[in-house]
Amino acid sequence: MSMLKGYVSRWKMREKPEEHIMDYWFDSHSERGACWSTRQDAENDCTLFKYHHIQIPSSEGGKYVCKDFKVEERAPNEFVVYCIAPFVLETSGQGEKQ
Repeated sequence: MSMLKGYVSRWKMREKPEEHIMDYWFDSHSERGACWSTRQDAENDCTLFKYHHIQIPSSEGGKYVCKDFKVEERAPNEFVVYCIAPFVLETSGQGEKQ
């Protein structure tokens, strides 16, 4: 299983609050990750992320539940949250006709 590091970049409650569903986005670059000003705040949210049983499409097929969220210091007073999981990479590009 190919495991990659994904930084939590944002989250949003779905349009129908009665569904109690939150969508999460991950990014492979820490500079595009959501930022917390203290390690403690980031660690508190790690607990919430684990509690929400965030499911992603797995690179191996099916779904994968992200479990082990960790905090990384990106810069002084800037902390990001990540997890290691079988993320499916989104790619884009452009080519030039030869």
